[in-house]
Amino acid sequence: MRILFTPAGDTDPVRGYRDGAILHILRHYEVDKVILFLTKEMEEKEEKMGCYTKGIYSVSPKVSITLIKSSITNPDDYESLTVIQDDFARIYEENPEAEWLINVSSGTPQIKTVMALLALDYPRVRAIQVLSPEHKSNRRNPPCRTSEELVEMLDCNEDDQEDAPNRCQEPRLLLLKKHGVSMQIESLVKNYEYAGAYELVRLNPHLYSDMTKRLIQHAVYRRDLMWRQANKVISKYKEKPLITRPDDFSEYFQVMELRERKKQYPEFIVKLSPVLMELGIKYMEKLTCFHLADCCEKRRSVKYYVTRYALNRHYPKLLDYLETQLGNIFRDGPLYFSTIVRICEYLQHNELKGHKNHERITCIFSNLRVVEERTRNLVAHEITNLDDHLIQKTTAENWNNSLGIPGGLRAKDIISLLHEAVRLIMGRDIPWSYDNLNDKIIESLYC
Repeated sequence: MRILFTPAGDTDPVRGYRDGAILHILRHYEVDKVILFLTKEMEEKEEKMGCYTKGIYSVSPKVSITLIKSSITNPDDYESLTVIQDDFARIYEENPEAEWLINVSSGTPQIKTVMALLALDYPRVRAIQVLSPEHKSNRRNPPCRTSEELVEMLDCNEDDQEDAPNRCQEPRLLLLKKHGVSMQIESLVKNYEYAGAYELVRLNPHLYSDMTKRLIQHAVYRRDLMWRQANKVISKYKEKPLITRPDDFSEYFQVMELRERKKQYPEFIVKLSPVLMELGIKYMEKLTCFHLADCCEKRRSVKYYVTRYALNRHYPKLLDYLETQLGNIFRDGPLYFSTIVRICEYLQHNELKGHKNHERITCIFSNLRVVEERTRNLVAHEITNLDDHLIQKTTAENWNNSLGIPGGLRAKDIISLLHEAVRLIMGRDIPWSYDNLNDKIIESLYC
């Protein structure tokens, strides 16, 4: 079944001995049912002389007609037109198999806009636009005022002639569609949902430039820790690099921070351990009073494989300290962050005693090690809804207040401490670049 959903306007049903939009659509499309939306003014015209039903039956005598009498007195007010959306949504659901035509040429400019938006919002809908006979405003011909005028114009309708042109078009409504889709993309991008934004661009290639597509694809790759592929897609925007200092650690660090910003706390905690490990190694490699390589043997698959023999040979006092902390014999194995923390604690009381930066780094490492251990166990071994409150509650147990933060750490506290450690160890921070990338994507949508 094909249904025409249409408002009624001044040009309907006929004007100047030519079809209005409603009649012209019925003349060129087979329609089973017409649902006619009437404002208060049009209701009164229909009640006075039956102009709309008479006109419709003159072209399609077998069509079914349903009148929606809205009683709207101000059709120029968008707020009053929400009833059109509500009525259409209801009728659309009541006819799940129907094909829909929507007339976007009748009514006030505001009504036409609402009808066009309906055509964009529903999948089984085609927008039909009817050009005026003069291809310009038809205001010089007055509408029918009496039943006699109506009958005369219907009887002498020039569009009844065989050679009368078809003035119907099916506009793609690209301007409105781009506005609506762009708003969806902008919302997704601001929420770092790049895969969804990319899919919308892919489904609407005629609306957006190749630049927009490549920028969003760049963001998708970066979010998936594939910054090299991201730079192959596009590395600069307006001659400025999209990634200022590309490296695996800074990109991983930002993806971890992205999880915290999106409140994806289990993923955030999972990514915390590699970040701590990398920061710990960077710090160990930076020290001049201690050489990590002297504690290790070379292994192909492990960068730092710590052995008791090497420790005893180069740092016997450190080995004693580690075994005291462990309460057991130190066993050979890969370097762990917990070992790095103990090394830092040992150096704080020996070679680096009184060294303020080292004391702060050791303090941060020690406390984040507690966070890592307690929260990682929650993620790894329990089915739990890990949220910010639970992170704080878990880390608050027997909390060491050496950081000046009472009652455990929230996710933002963890991020803040990590940034502080990065500045102390690397001499510079890792700037948050995703919002800048988002600005570029959004700018490209409207270029």
